Amino acid sequence: MRAPLTFFVLAWWISFELSVSERAIPVCAFAGLGVGIVVVILGLRTWVSSFYSAGKILTMPLYLFWSAIALAFFMGLPVGVFMLGLLAGLYIGRKGYHEGKAVTNFKKNVLQVCVFTSIVTGFASLAMGILAIQEADTMQIILMLVGMSRLAATAVGRAVLVAIAVPVLIGLQYWLTGRMAYWGFRLGRENDTK
Repeated sequence: MRAPLTFFVLAWWISFELSVSERAIPVCAFAGLGVGIVVVILGLRTWVSSFYSAGKILTMPLYLFWSAIALAFFMGLPVGVFMLGLLAGLYIGRKGYHEGKAVTNFKKNVLQVCVFTSIVTGFASLAMGILAIQEADTMQIILMLVGMSRLAATAVGRAVLVAIAVPVLIGLQYWLTGRMAYWGFRLGRENDTK
């Protein structure tokens, strides 16, 4: 079911980048949706059975693509990228279970995924943090939501907040992605014993 949505978003942004007229962009996007539906109908449904056999060559670019979409969807806040990292952890856990991985090999894969998702979250958070340092109004709104609006009064205050928040988000992403991976792996094993 992801192919239609992926083709929709891809066609939307490609038409935008090619400077197609505003009226034609939605037409291109829905044409992409149609192409995605045709792709699913023509036999890519077999991907469902091999969903957990996707390699890094496919999953890493897809993760980066969807991270950019998630960052845009949440208007620059790394919330979507963070949640995507949790899904990546769950995916690697389920993949490890379905492939029957030994625990030592599974731990190595989890470490790689944790590092990768943390790096992506770190870059997204840092980039948006740098923009927020320069844009006082945006930071003011974000901090008002959590009751810390006085800290955004100066550029130094905003920089300190970004310097604290980015490493915290990276650490949380690393830890929670790992927890999700182990939970997904255990979930399969627990269901086997029932």
